[in-house]
Amino acid sequence: MAQLGWRINLNRCTGCTACMVACKSENNTYPTTSPVALDRAGRPLHVSYRWVVEKESGAYPAPNLLFVTMSCNHCKKPACMAACPLSDPADPTNANNVITKRASDGLVLLDTEQCIGCRYCEAACPFGAPQFNPVTKKVEKCTGCVHRIDAGFQPACVMTCVGGALELLPDFTSTPGKHAPEGFGDPMLTEPSVEFLP
Repeated sequence: MAQLGWRINLNRCTGCTACMVACKSENNTYPTTSPVALDRAGRPLHVSYRWVVEKESGAYPAPNLLFVTMSCNHCKKPACMAACPLSDPADPTNANNVITKRASDGLVLLDTEQCIGCRYCEAACPFGAPQFNPVTKKVEKCTGCVHRIDAGFQPACVMTCVGGALELLPDFTSTPGKHAPEGFGDPMLTEPSVEFLP
Protein backbone atom coordinates (compact mmCIF):
# COMPACT_ATOMS: atom_id res chain seq x y z
CA MET A 1 0.00 0.00 0.00
CA ALA A 2 1.37 3.40 -0.97
CA GLN A 3 1.50 6.00 1.80
CA LEU A 4 1.42 9.78 1.65
CA GLY A 5 3.02 11.48 4.64
CA TRP A 6 3.87 14.85 6.15
CA ARG A 7 7.31 16.36 6.61
CA ILE A 8 7.33 19.29 9.03
CA ASN A 9 10.42 21.49 9.29
CA LEU A 10 10.31 22.84 12.84
CA ASN A 11 12.95 25.49 12.07
CA ARG A 12 10.85 27.01 9.30
CA CYS A 13 7.45 27.22 10.98
CA THR A 14 6.88 30.79 12.22
CA GLY A 15 3.45 30.17 13.75
CA CYS A 16 1.70 32.40 11.20
CA THR A 17 -1.30 29.98 11.07
CA ALA A 18 -1.65 30.42 7.29
CA CYS A 19 -1.96 26.62 6.99
CA MET A 20 -4.81 26.62 9.51
CA VAL A 21 -6.67 29.44 7.75
CA ALA A 22 -6.19 27.80 4.34
CA CYS A 23 -7.53 24.51 5.70
CA LYS A 24 -10.62 26.14 7.23
CA SER A 25 -11.28 28.01 3.99
CA GLU A 26 -10.75 24.98 1.74
CA ASN A 27 -12.89 22.63 3.82
CA ASN A 28 -15.46 25.18 5.05
CA THR A 29 -15.30 23.83 8.59
CA TYR A 30 -17.52 24.88 11.50
CA PRO A 31 -18.23 27.66 12.28
CA THR A 32 -19.04 29.29 8.98
CA THR A 33 -20.56 32.42 10.54
CA SER A 34 -19.51 34.95 13.15
CA PRO A 35 -19.46 35.40 16.08
CA VAL A 36 -17.95 32.09 17.20
CA ALA A 37 -20.00 30.23 19.81
CA LEU A 38 -18.34 29.51 23.16
CA ASP A 39 -18.63 26.53 25.49
CA ARG A 40 -19.38 26.83 29.22
CA ALA A 41 -15.72 27.45 30.00
CA GLY A 42 -15.53 30.28 27.45
CA ARG A 43 -13.53 28.31 24.86
CA PRO A 44 -14.49 28.71 21.20
CA LEU A 45 -16.48 25.87 19.64
CA HIS A 46 -14.92 25.10 16.29
CA VAL A 47 -13.62 22.34 14.05
CA SER A 48 -10.09 22.76 12.68
CA TYR A 49 -8.56 19.98 10.62
CA ARG A 50 -5.15 21.68 10.98
CA TRP A 51 -3.93 23.78 13.88
CA VAL A 52 -0.68 25.25 15.22
CA VAL A 53 0.63 24.31 18.66
CA GLU A 54 2.91 26.73 20.52
CA LYS A 55 5.49 25.05 22.76
CA GLU A 56 7.48 27.15 25.22
CA SER A 57 10.78 25.99 26.69
CA GLY A 58 13.91 27.41 28.25
CA ALA A 59 14.06 30.25 30.74
CA TYR A 60 15.24 33.82 30.86
CA PRO A 61 17.59 34.94 29.40
CA ALA A 62 17.26 32.19 26.75
CA PRO A 63 13.56 31.35 26.30
CA ASN A 64 12.46 29.39 23.27
CA LEU A 65 9.15 29.23 21.40
CA LEU A 66 8.54 26.36 19.00
CA PHE A 67 5.59 26.22 16.59
CA VAL A 68 4.27 22.84 15.43
CA THR A 69 1.62 22.53 12.71
CA MET A 70 -0.61 19.51 13.38
CA SER A 71 -3.40 17.57 11.67
CA CYS A 72 -4.35 13.97 11.00
CA ASN A 73 -1.20 11.94 10.42
CA HIS A 74 -2.94 9.28 8.28
CA CYS A 75 -1.44 6.58 10.45
CA LYS A 76 -0.44 3.13 9.25
CA LYS A 77 -2.42 1.68 12.19
CA PRO A 78 -5.19 4.27 12.78
CA ALA A 79 -6.48 4.21 16.36
CA CYS A 80 -9.59 6.04 15.17
CA MET A 81 -10.51 3.13 12.90
CA ALA A 82 -9.86 0.55 15.61
CA ALA A 83 -12.15 2.46 18.01
CA CYS A 84 -14.99 3.04 15.53
CA PRO A 85 -17.84 0.55 16.09
CA LEU A 86 -18.76 0.81 12.39
CA SER A 87 -15.27 0.12 11.00
CA ASP A 88 -13.18 -3.03 10.67
CA PRO A 89 -9.42 -2.42 11.08
CA ALA A 90 -8.82 -5.94 9.71
CA ASP A 91 -10.33 -4.72 6.41
CA PRO A 92 -9.31 -1.01 6.27
CA THR A 93 -10.26 -0.44 2.63
CA ASN A 94 -13.83 -1.79 2.98
CA ALA A 95 -16.18 0.85 1.57
CA ASN A 96 -18.79 -0.05 4.22
CA ASN A 97 -16.50 1.20 7.00
CA VAL A 98 -17.15 4.66 8.44
CA ILE A 99 -13.37 5.11 8.62
CA THR A 100 -11.33 3.75 5.71
CA LYS A 101 -7.71 3.77 4.60
CA ARG A 102 -7.31 4.29 0.86
CA ALA A 103 -5.13 1.63 -0.72
CA SER A 104 -3.90 4.05 -3.41
CA ASP A 105 -2.24 6.53 -1.03
CA GLY A 106 -2.90 5.53 2.60
CA LEU A 107 -5.15 8.47 3.41
CA VAL A 108 -7.45 7.80 6.38
CA LEU A 109 -10.95 9.04 5.52
CA LEU A 110 -14.06 9.38 7.69
CA ASP A 111 -17.52 9.20 6.11
CA THR A 112 -19.50 11.85 8.00
CA GLU A 113 -22.76 10.64 6.44
CA GLN A 114 -22.42 7.22 8.12
CA CYS A 115 -20.91 8.57 11.37
CA ILE A 116 -23.18 8.05 14.40
CA GLY A 117 -21.38 10.68 16.53
CA CYS A 118 -20.29 8.27 19.28
CA ARG A 119 -16.92 10.07 19.49
CA TYR A 120 -14.91 6.90 20.22
CA CYS A 121 -12.49 7.81 17.42
CA GLU A 122 -11.99 11.23 18.97
CA ALA A 123 -11.05 9.67 22.32
CA ALA A 124 -8.75 7.06 20.75
CA CYS A 125 -6.61 9.34 18.56
CA PRO A 126 -3.38 10.37 20.36
CA PHE A 127 -3.04 13.40 18.07
CA GLY A 128 -6.48 15.02 18.41
CA ALA A 129 -7.33 14.69 14.71
CA PRO A 130 -11.01 13.61 14.86
CA GLN A 131 -13.16 16.50 16.07
CA PHE A 132 -16.83 16.67 17.00
CA ASN A 133 -19.03 19.15 15.14
CA PRO A 134 -21.62 20.44 17.65
CA VAL A 135 -24.06 21.38 14.87
CA THR A 136 -24.10 18.16 12.83
CA LYS A 137 -23.41 15.95 15.91
CA LYS A 138 -20.89 14.05 13.78
CA VAL A 139 -17.11 13.69 13.90
CA GLU A 140 -14.92 15.19 11.17
CA LYS A 141 -11.20 15.10 10.42
CA CYS A 142 -8.51 16.07 7.93
CA THR A 143 -8.80 14.29 4.60
CA GLY A 144 -5.40 15.39 3.35
CA CYS A 145 -7.44 17.47 0.88
CA VAL A 146 -8.28 14.26 -0.98
CA HIS A 147 -10.33 16.24 -3.51
CA ARG A 148 -7.25 18.30 -4.39
CA ILE A 149 -4.92 15.28 -4.47
CA ASP A 150 -7.29 13.43 -6.82
CA ALA A 151 -7.21 16.49 -9.11
CA GLY A 152 -3.37 16.52 -9.08
CA PHE A 153 -2.86 19.36 -6.58
CA GLN A 154 -1.19 19.65 -3.19
CA PRO A 155 -3.27 20.09 -0.02
CA ALA A 156 -4.31 23.68 0.76
CA CYS A 157 -2.13 23.81 3.90
CA VAL A 158 1.01 22.84 1.95
CA MET A 159 0.31 25.32 -0.85
CA THR A 160 -0.20 28.15 1.65
CA CYS A 161 2.76 27.55 3.99
CA VAL A 162 4.80 30.73 3.53
CA GLY A 163 7.91 29.35 5.23
CA GLY A 164 7.99 26.07 3.33
CA ALA A 165 7.75 24.25 6.66
CA LEU A 166 5.10 21.79 5.51
CA GLU A 167 5.46 19.17 2.77
CA LEU A 168 3.39 16.21 1.64
CA LEU A 169 5.69 13.34 0.74
CA PRO A 170 4.38 11.12 -2.10
CA ASP A 171 5.98 7.98 -0.66
CA PHE A 172 6.42 8.11 3.10
CA THR A 173 9.16 5.66 4.09
CA SER A 174 10.63 7.48 7.09
CA THR A 175 10.46 6.32 10.69
CA PRO A 176 6.98 7.27 11.99
CA GLY A 177 7.17 10.40 14.15
CA LYS A 178 10.91 10.79 13.54
CA HIS A 179 12.34 13.72 15.57
CA ALA A 180 8.90 14.43 17.08
CA PRO A 181 8.82 17.34 19.54
CA GLU A 182 8.24 16.72 23.22
CA GLY A 183 4.60 15.94 24.00
CA PHE A 184 3.86 14.32 20.62
CA GLY A 185 1.84 11.08 20.94
CA ASP A 186 3.81 7.83 21.07
CA PRO A 187 4.54 6.93 17.41
CA MET A 188 4.65 3.22 18.25
CA LEU A 189 0.90 3.23 18.99
CA THR A 190 -0.35 4.14 15.52
CA GLU A 191 2.72 4.59 13.27
CA PRO A 192 1.83 8.14 12.13
CA SER A 193 2.89 9.17 8.62
CA VAL A 194 4.79 12.24 9.74
CA GLU A 195 8.42 13.15 10.28
CA PHE A 196 9.88 16.32 11.74
CA LEU A 197 13.05 18.10 10.72
CA PRO A 198 14.64 19.55 13.90
